[in-house]
Amino acid sequence: MDVKTIILGFLNEGEMSGYDLKQAFSNCIGFFYDASFGAIYPSLRKLEEDGCVTKREVIQSGKPNKILYRITEKGRELFHQEMMSPILPPVLRSDMLVKFFFAGGRSEEEQRELLNNGLQMQKNLLSKSKKAYVQMADSFNDFQKFCWQYSLHHLESTIHFLEKNAPELLKQTKTLNV
Repeated sequence: MDVKTIILGFLNEGEMSGYDLKQAFSNCIGFFYDASFGAIYPSLRKLEEDGCVTKREVIQSGKPNKILYRITEKGRELFHQEMMSPILPPVLRSDMLVKFFFAGGRSEEEQRELLNNGLQMQKNLLSKSKKAYVQMADSFNDFQKFCWQYSLHHLESTIHFLEKNAPELLKQTKTLNV
């Protein structure tokens, strides 16, 4: 699913500004799909050109005016079509895994540090995600909770995998280097 379609999904819930949309990406689905302002605003412009959203300006005193976007019937129809299309296989992009992939040429100490840093990062992300979930869970429907629980499970599984397999990997590497 692309950024435009996800924006339509968020706007299905109600009017939002570009800033609100960025917060929704980061706070609601950021673990499995995030978007920058550099992706959100061009997508909003394209959706407006295509007649899928409208915008209105809200005058604010003492600060810049706010632009609020609203989904149109055409936008709802497009979102519905996208929701009914086949689910695509996930694309995993992981800075951690790319660094692990190329760690074979690093020193034993660098490898250990890299694996430890990866594990600690996952633990920190799990802790932060659990706190965020507890704070927001009451506002989620059952399907949104399901996605968050899936994401938490993914983090827990990654931590378990690293804790179980990293020591053996380091042991094997040490044996090969001797």
